[in-house]
Amino acid sequence: MAKLVELPVTDLEQRVRPDSPDTTLYDADDLPVYQSSRREPQAEIPIGDTRSFIEDLEAQIADYDVTPLQRQLIQYLIGSLDDRGFIDRPLQNIVDDLLFNHNIDVSPQQLADALAVLQQFDPPGIGARSLQECLLIQIDRILSETQPTPVLLLSRRIVTEAFPLFQRNDTERMARQLDVTAEQLRSAILAIGRLNPHPGRSLHEAADDRAQTIIPDFIIETDHESQVSFSLNQGEVPPLRVSPDYLQQLRTYQQAPESRMTRTQRDAYTYTRQKVEAAQMFVQAILQRHHTLSATMKAIIALQRDFMLTQDDAQLHPLRLDDVAQRTGLNISTVSRVVASKYALLDGTLYPLKHFFLRSKTNAEGQLILKTHVYPLLRQLIDEEDKRNPLSDEQLSVLMRQHGQPISRRTVAKYRDEMNIPTATLRRRM
Repeated sequence: MAKLVELPVTDLEQRVRPDSPDTTLYDADDLPVYQSSRREPQAEIPIGDTRSFIEDLEAQIADYDVTPLQRQLIQYLIGSLDDRGFIDRPLQNIVDDLLFNHNIDVSPQQLADALAVLQQFDPPGIGARSLQECLLIQIDRILSETQPTPVLLLSRRIVTEAFPLFQRNDTERMARQLDVTAEQLRSAILAIGRLNPHPGRSLHEAADDRAQTIIPDFIIETDHESQVSFSLNQGEVPPLRVSPDYLQQLRTYQQAPESRMTRTQRDAYTYTRQKVEAAQMFVQAILQRHHTLSATMKAIIALQRDFMLTQDDAQLHPLRLDDVAQRTGLNISTVSRVVASKYALLDGTLYPLKHFFLRSKTNAEGQLILKTHVYPLLRQLIDEEDKRNPLSDEQLSVLMRQHGQPISRRTVAKYRDEMNIPTATLRRRM
């Protein structure tokens, strides 16, 4: 049976014990120059490329020969992009905004010319006003850079001549309207499927990846004896002490009769006492944070020990915030704040603490249903279906029940949507 190893008192606790005679707050504004007792070299902190989505696009303006007015219009259009990378407002509305809010008088044609420049930026499809235009921009970009092929040319015809049918996945009518074979149509649809329908999201994700470096708050390790241990990742925490001169000054003031103090001495005494008390509160806050984090992680490990040892999502047990709150004695809101923002490094794999919490539900018969079991099975059934005659949600519900996961048709539809799997009609292939 797995054991939770209780680690010794951390170096942090030894450094900030409130009962230590010289443990107080170091404040750079008030105290003499701080001298750390640590002499180890400080780890270099990685600095990511924090250029934003907007800056990525604005930097590309320099690659084009544009007038100062066009530059200004392109920058305004970049700021008007939605999360997909589209311009989802009529150009006339943007022209009105430029005039009324920025006193820039331009014609719709001038704005359209600036938009045409923006639509040449990377990633292809940026600045499109619809999904149809987005796909067409990408196809035209490929055609301009490579030798035209029958598949690409047919893909362009689908987007320009039969887009409503393409959206409904009505392949039979498309084939008749475009006068092509089923195999030709299938190859062209597959080519369209490789395009990016939301070019703006790729830039958002790339910028986020560059700007964010996740540092784990907990280090969890397991061993061959099925033991689980953890420690807090405190980084370089220096000793926290008030200068001895301040402490001696406070003792001197405390020993002198207050009636004999001058006003300046009383003010100095009050100021010093406030700083020392603030130091003790600061240290207590650090220790309280350490206790909260340690207690929360200790409870999670105890409740999800099987997962910690295997890192198999199938071994996750139903776990709620309230379960951890009851086990630790902490307020559920405190547990929620810890879980929402912290990460753990488990045997070299980084997990958000939210990963360890698994919500469950019961079906009409009172049977326990876990998403970690339902999702893989549902995806497997859909992957193995006959794409010429895909399974309906009702048929999937029957198959799920046969495989020991009895969920209703509505639940199948809900989980399918959460997994970004389209309906049977849209999954049908020729």
